Amino acid sequence: MMRGLYFILALLLIAIVIVLGLQVGSFESGLATIAEAFLNYNPDNTTHYAIVHLRLPRLLLALVVGAALAFCGYLMQAMVNNGLADPYLLGTASGASLGAVLVFFGFIEITIGSFYMPPMLAMAGAFIVTLVVVILGYRKRQLIPAQLLLAGIAISSLCTAMVGLLTFLSDSESKLKSVIFWSMGSFERASWTLLPYPAVALILALILFAFLQKQLNILMLGSERAQALGVQVSHTRWAILATVSIVTGFAVATSGPIGFVGLIVPHVTRGLLGTTGRSNLLFCAFVGGLFMLLCDLLSRIIYPPTGLPIGIITSFFGVPFFVYLLSRKNYKFSS
Repeated sequence: MMRGLYFILALLLIAIVIVLGLQVGSFESGLATIAEAFLNYNPDNTTHYAIVHLRLPRLLLALVVGAALAFCGYLMQAMVNNGLADPYLLGTASGASLGAVLVFFGFIEITIGSFYMPPMLAMAGAFIVTLVVVILGYRKRQLIPAQLLLAGIAISSLCTAMVGLLTFLSDSESKLKSVIFWSMGSFERASWTLLPYPAVALILALILFAFLQKQLNILMLGSERAQALGVQVSHTRWAILATVSIVTGFAVATSGPIGFVGLIVPHVTRGLLGTTGRSNLLFCAFVGGLFMLLCDLLSRIIYPPTGLPIGIITSFFGVPFFVYLLSRKNYKFSS
C-alpha cells in the first residue's frame, strides 16, 4: 500500500516540477500560455518555440539524466556491496568525461561511419575507469571498501587532470567556454535530437534489471552469501559494469559529470522501500529524475535565465550527505 503511494507521489511531484519548470526562463509564462503552446503550437511564435523546443527538452533531459545517475548509483552500490559507491566518486563519470572531451576538442572525429562518437567514447572511458577502480579495490580476492574509494578518488583525479590538460591546450575559445561549462554539469545543450540517446539507454537498462532485480537484492547480502544462494556473482557484476558504463556514458556525454545523485538517491530509495524491494530500481530512477528536476529549477531561480552549473547545486546536497554516511560507518549492506 505504502509502496504504491510513494510511486504515485513521486510521479505527481515530477509532473508538478515539470509544469513549474516550463514557466521559468528568460521570460515567465503562465499556465494558459503553456497550454496554448502545446494545443495550438505556432512555429512563428517565439514563446511557443521556447516552451516546446528549449524548456521542455531541457526538463526531460534533466529527468532522464537524474534517473540514469541514480539508477547507476543503485547498481554500483549493489555490485560492491557498499553504500559509498556512485558513478562520480568511483571515477566512472570522470572516465566518461575524458572520453567525451577527446571528441569535443577534436582529437577524435565527431562521426566515424554512422556512429555519433561522444557517447561512444564516453562509454568506453566509463567502462575502462570503472574496471580499473574495481580491480584496484580488491585485495586477496576481497573487495575492500576503503581501498575501492581511494582508488576511485585517485583515478578520478587523474582523469580530471587529463581533462584539465586538454582544456588548457585547446586553442578554440568557443570550445573552451563550452567545455568548461559542460564539465560542471549543464542541460543547456538539451534538444529533441539529443534526448533519445540517454533515454533509450536508460529504458533498456531498466528492462534488463527488472529481470535481474532478485539477483541484485541477493548480491547486496555479500558475494559469498550470494554465491551460496545460487547467484552467478561474476556474471551479474559484469552485467552491472557494462550497464553502468553505457548508461553513465550517455548521461555524461549529454549533460557533463554531475556528482552525488547516484550516492544520495539510492539511500532515499532504500530508506522508503527497504533494501530488497522488487521495484526499488524503478522507484530509484523516479526519485533521481525528480531530484535533478528540482536542482535544475533551483539553479534557474537562483541565477536566471540559464541557471548555475547543475554540479554546483548537487554538490551542496551531496557533500554533507557523504560526510554523514562516513560518520555512520555502517554503509556495507551485509553488516
